[in-house]
Amino acid sequence: MASSSIEKRIRNTVLAAVLVTFAVTATSVLVANENLERAILDLDLQSERESLLDNARPNEILVWNTDTLQAYYTPPGIAPDDKLQSIFQKLPFPYSGEIELGEQTYLINTSTVRGGHFYLARDISLFEYRESIFHRFLLLLGVGVILLGILLARLTGRRLAAPVHTLSDHIRGTAPAPHMPRLPESYPHATELEAIARAFNRFLGELEHYVRREQSLMGLASHELRTPIAVIAGALDVLEQRGGLESSARKPLLRMRRAVDEMTANIDVILKLTRRKSSSSERRSRIDLSLLLQEISDDLARHTDAAGRIILDARVQASVNADPTLVRMLLRNLIQNAVQHTDGSIQVRIDTHSVEIQDHGPGLPKGYLAYLNDPGADIGELTALSGLGLFIVSLICERLSWKLEVVPAREPGTTFRLTFVPGAQVPGNQQPGSV
Repeated sequence: MASSSIEKRIRNTVLAAVLVTFAVTATSVLVANENLERAILDLDLQSERESLLDNARPNEILVWNTDTLQAYYTPPGIAPDDKLQSIFQKLPFPYSGEIELGEQTYLINTSTVRGGHFYLARDISLFEYRESIFHRFLLLLGVGVILLGILLARLTGRRLAAPVHTLSDHIRGTAPAPHMPRLPESYPHATELEAIARAFNRFLGELEHYVRREQSLMGLASHELRTPIAVIAGALDVLEQRGGLESSARKPLLRMRRAVDEMTANIDVILKLTRRKSSSSERRSRIDLSLLLQEISDDLARHTDAAGRIILDARVQASVNADPTLVRMLLRNLIQNAVQHTDGSIQVRIDTHSVEIQDHGPGLPKGYLAYLNDPGADIGELTALSGLGLFIVSLICERLSWKLEVVPAREPGTTFRLTFVPGAQVPGNQQPGSV
């Protein structure tokens, strides 16, 4: 169903009301004018008939011919002679109506009067001419009313819809933020809009309160999780330093170390994201992506079975200005996800504006693909399908204002593309350096 704006509906309603009003008025005027004209002509014919009959001689045929009136009367018992005007000769008797002869219009009435036959024809061409002028006037008036109605409809629609457009613009300009600006609640002569604005402002307040509560909970939970993870990491360090472990015990120890490192990295990301700092206030520096990716590849090779599987293809020397911690977490999560879901090689291609990470695994869940196409999709379903890893990747991209997309490919596997704005210069209020 095609959508229609409030202004358009108001405009159409006003125009329809004007047209219906004019149509009813014009129809009423035409009917009243026709009835009045008919009544006047009937009275005029009756007066002419009475006048002629009063002047007629008994038992003689009356013939009357003028420019505007033709009359013929035959008393009772006398048949019409050849003096009966041609206008009456082909008409039935009795008869009442209008006929046209050339450019002239006649109103004819033939009836029985005083026992005889009376024929009367009145030239009403002047009445018809005036009536045609009146019809043209109504037509021009109708065109004027339509044009005036269109103008009035536009002005009315614009005036009545202006507060709605204002409210819509204010709502559209409300961007997600820790502290969102409130809408003005004063809309003269539009109490309904004031109620909507108050309800929306109340919703923003409740939303901010909910988000702050969730952020506080996430921050507290992450801080609380640091202690047991630190204890586990310390115990693993002690076991590794003692040495002398059997080969059968080293693999579980390695898996525990990998899980602890992954949990630590996820907690660091959650803590970083829950602080909700603006991009301008975060500590940024110039990051050499080739160097950073090489460090991540070497680190994963030491702690996972990724040795020799990560292939870096640095086509250019790309760099960005961003938070080093977030960029490192983002790239590490993507590459680590590829390592976990495939036993084959992983290609990492660096370009001027993008980084592509390609694996040959089973591919992404449909739920995550739907989330990339629609960020408003159900997050619960996403985390159930892919865990925290890909969800955190999406949050970091959102924080960095980078674009994350899945590149269609014919071969099995998944290719992620991160698109960013290359950093040519570090702003003066940011800390220079190289990562």
